[in-house]
Amino acid sequence: MLAGVLQLGQYVLNKKDTGAEEYLQVIENPNDKGNYNHVLKIAFELEKGNITYRGVEYEEFSSEKINKYAYKKGSARGGDITPTSKYTDPTKTLNKIIISFNDVLKSTNQNDDERKILNDIYGYISSSQEIIENDITEKVKSTPLKKGESFIITVTLFDNNNEKYIGDFQLIRNHLARILDEQYYSKYGKTSKGKGICYYCKNESEVFGFVNTYNSYTVDKIGFVTGGFKQENAWKNYPVCACCAQKLEQGKKYIRENLTSRFSGFNYFVIPKAVIRDAYDEAEFIKTLEEFEKNANFSTNESTKQNLLASEKDFLDIMKDSKNYLNYNMLVFKEEQSGSVFRILLYIEDIVPSKVKKILRVKDEVDEIELFKNLPGKDKTTYDLKFGFDKIRTFFPNSKTEGNFDKSFLEILNNVFTYKKISYRFALGRMISKIRSAFSREEYIESLVLQALMSIMFIDKLNLLSDKGKEVQKIMIEKTEKNKKYLDFFENESYKEVFGSDYKRAVFLTGVLAEKLLNIQYKERGSKPFYSRLNGLKLDKNIVKRIYTEAINKLNEYNKNYYKELEYLIGMYMLGEESQRNISNDEISFYFVLGMSLAKHFNEEKKDGEDEE
Repeated sequence: MLAGVLQLGQYVLNKKDTGAEEYLQVIENPNDKGNYNHVLKIAFELEKGNITYRGVEYEEFSSEKINKYAYKKGSARGGDITPTSKYTDPTKTLNKIIISFNDVLKSTNQNDDERKILNDIYGYISSSQEIIENDITEKVKSTPLKKGESFIITVTLFDNNNEKYIGDFQLIRNHLARILDEQYYSKYGKTSKGKGICYYCKNESEVFGFVNTYNSYTVDKIGFVTGGFKQENAWKNYPVCACCAQKLEQGKKYIRENLTSRFSGFNYFVIPKAVIRDAYDEAEFIKTLEEFEKNANFSTNESTKQNLLASEKDFLDIMKDSKNYLNYNMLVFKEEQSGSVFRILLYIEDIVPSKVKKILRVKDEVDEIELFKNLPGKDKTTYDLKFGFDKIRTFFPNSKTEGNFDKSFLEILNNVFTYKKISYRFALGRMISKIRSAFSREEYIESLVLQALMSIMFIDKLNLLSDKGKEVQKIMIEKTEKNKKYLDFFENESYKEVFGSDYKRAVFLTGVLAEKLLNIQYKERGSKPFYSRLNGLKLDKNIVKRIYTEAINKLNEYNKNYYKELEYLIGMYMLGEESQRNISNDEISFYFVLGMSLAKHFNEEKKDGEDEE
């Protein structure tokens, strides 16, 4: 994985002249996840060489001012590297800014007007902390925020109506440039560097021991270090030269800004990795990266960030058009303790574009199935159901009421991209379990049932379902005018494989019949008493037979048995019951509720007293 990060870092460094502006390599985007959209500025004014406090002023975060904010995260126990910090509370945040000013001023021998200005600002903030804290508190209270949003706190100076930000001060820039290499060998009060062979470029040079690109390799405890448990010897464990360390840092920054997104409650990023043999390959690689850069808003765009596959504008759409010399690694991760701990939840290696193309082709096929189109929405509107991994996530949630199914969901995600088998019985079991819960609460379940069907069809069309069982179809029924609507439905090319056995058709149609009865009851009585006879959707073959018989009897009692042809078809398809010995009770329950959900596909105007609601 880190080899791909290194390659991206090289690409970034090749794009810009870093010789004169080394400090820019250190600066981070404090709003990389899109939740720090507000900036509070502790503003000062310079008049005749004197500093006066203007107050705390507000502005919206601007990505064009990232270099001006000059944010660089520091130690969790101390201040950030520069006097720009993410807001937690007034006291803690202002303390971090004071510590940062102190560190900057102590680290330089520079003695000029700029140092005097920063020293005066530092002195005022230190001596008037309570005043500034109150001003920050008032601004925070008066600023409307969306859920999860917060502030960046920084310092600015007005000089002849020209506003200077922290990043405009050369003293700050020099400080950032100075820590460019220092951050890789000076930490924990120790220095770890020596002469060795770099792990990446294999060149012999000075190498560092505290290069920790994703906080997954750490030597913060001496017991993690070989060679006498001495942190200063960490460079012997994982030696990285200054050049490669900077490439890794730039690659990580590039991934965060251009290749990171979110879906179904998970953060993820993709890492392109190319085998570059000539100038043409390099040009193609750069062209692909530029496509990702154009769509960097994926990471913050509300319409796409909760999905994977469900949006047309997705990383995968770019990945599928890549050449096969370029493959991808996908990493699903979780950051904890304000980003100081990086946990890898899932790592999928070597995803080739041809695989992605097939996955997206199957997604498009499923999206076009008419069962998922023109579904009833709010206020008499309609919508088309589109497949995405969020549909599968619906049945594998992480919630207090249902439990934590993160591991199972991520395993399914991994198996789709690596073309490994997925247990049909396990997946269907989870789906019918959630449907039963909603059914028992008498909730609207059609959307839930269709999401389950769509997910099963997607996985099946990829040929990834295991233990699905053998389909048995022996009953031959002649098509007539009366049964045509049912037989045409089963023979539809888009989904006929779903109804590939006689007994599944029988169960499905029994669900249709039950739904017809429930609708009649509701019209007649304003209630659905037959609902209680469906056993909470915990069905088996005997219960299905019982429901079939009772439904016919009830329809006869109401003198509204318009479904003679439907009853006949169910009876005929029931003859295939003995051949379908491998069907599970979960599968029986699913096909039954699927029939209930799709019963409206068999509505017709009344013809000679039959098939009417």
